[in-house]
Amino acid sequence: MKHVVTVLMALGMLACHKNMEPWPSDGERQDVPMYVRTRSLSGIPPAPTAYQFLIFNKENAKFSRFNTNPEPDNRTRMHLKLFPGHYIGYCLTGAEEEDTWIFDENFPPEKIFLKAQKNTKSHNEAKDHLLGVQEFTVDETNETPVVFDLNRKVGMLKVRIENIPEWMTDLQINLSNVPQQMNLAGEYSGNYTVTKNIQIPENGVSETDLLVFPPQGNNKASLNLVSNSLVFVTPDHLIESIQANRITEIKAVFQETATKYQVDFASQQVEWEAEILREEEWEVDLPEKACEGTGNGTELVINGGFEEDFVNNIPPNWTLDAASKDYPRSALSVTTPVQEGNKAVVIDGKTYIYQDIPVTGGKCYQLHLHINAPASGARWKCYSTWQKGSTKLPSDQLQSSSYEGQTNGYTDFYAGKVFRAPSDANKLRIEVRNYNDPASAQGIYVDAVSVQAVD
Repeated sequence: MKHVVTVLMALGMLACHKNMEPWPSDGERQDVPMYVRTRSLSGIPPAPTAYQFLIFNKENAKFSRFNTNPEPDNRTRMHLKLFPGHYIGYCLTGAEEEDTWIFDENFPPEKIFLKAQKNTKSHNEAKDHLLGVQEFTVDETNETPVVFDLNRKVGMLKVRIENIPEWMTDLQINLSNVPQQMNLAGEYSGNYTVTKNIQIPENGVSETDLLVFPPQGNNKASLNLVSNSLVFVTPDHLIESIQANRITEIKAVFQETATKYQVDFASQQVEWEAEILREEEWEVDLPEKACEGTGNGTELVINGGFEEDFVNNIPPNWTLDAASKDYPRSALSVTTPVQEGNKAVVIDGKTYIYQDIPVTGGKCYQLHLHINAPASGARWKCYSTWQKGSTKLPSDQLQSSSYEGQTNGYTDFYAGKVFRAPSDANKLRIEVRNYNDPASAQGIYVDAVSVQAVD
């Protein structure tokens, strides 16, 4: 009887298996050759070494991603393993990094994006993205090849700058109002700024290339040149056209006139192989040379040594602020440690201390600011700014780029360096910020603050 039951169970299982749909396995995947074609890959060497395929399965409405290398003996052919079915394929280049994607297998094509990667302060330029779309079917024969015609989806900005003075050593290009991302449908969106250091000049000439997604509709990208050390920013120069698979050439020439330096801008556009379009020239002033010398001995900071008696727990001629109303402003007069004189100030908790100092635009100033942060967990910043009234002006060279920490006694944050005020500045705010919680007992000592004009 036991043997009969066993046989009946086995027969039942076979019958059930016969009626069930076969379960897909990797053995049922078909080897599908993928071919790529492009009119031209000139202009940005080298040719792609890897391709990304995003394959949309029309039956389950889901995407799959593949990163594939071409065959060694045929750089236009690759292979994917796919189950039989109906698909829409998207082939892209320049998208190997994971953080370039906004992707979910359930997203529609218009919600899947390639985006420009971000660096510390702005965004990097785009990669050389090419995109092709193809609808295809996978079956047992696979007699029809799957061919992707790739089109370049970025434009190149080629900036040539001539007659660059030897003393201008940190020139950067800012390109604003360009799209931040592109979806699988080839549509652009978002808005961001690309910042790039110019190529090292040779005999006063620099040529720098930037790859960007082209602005859409009536939007126009704008270009300016920046030197942080010279507190120099040119006016924005609108670029008439940046287009996919086109090179927009911009020529900037620093020229000396009878009274001042100028830079002339001219633009032209070429298709990665073809015609030229020209733009109007643009002139902007060149900044003066970097400041040199020492202070003239006339101190512009009032009570920079904090020797005067506090009034309502505030050092005279200084202002206290805090990160929010939840944090009390805390400043104490101390007799030790000091950098000079008999007193210093210690700010505790999330307190800011600052003083506004009248300055003359375009004039040079020598700065000293002594900080003592004895606690191992100290977090503070110097956050000084040039200003025109209440409007903040470019001030990166005056500020901490990240949190500062513990010091070995007093240190001069500015080390007596000389800075030129922007041409439209009328005020310099010297400011120190403590970022530790009030109860942490990690105060920041400030002393010997000095601002003197350099004649």
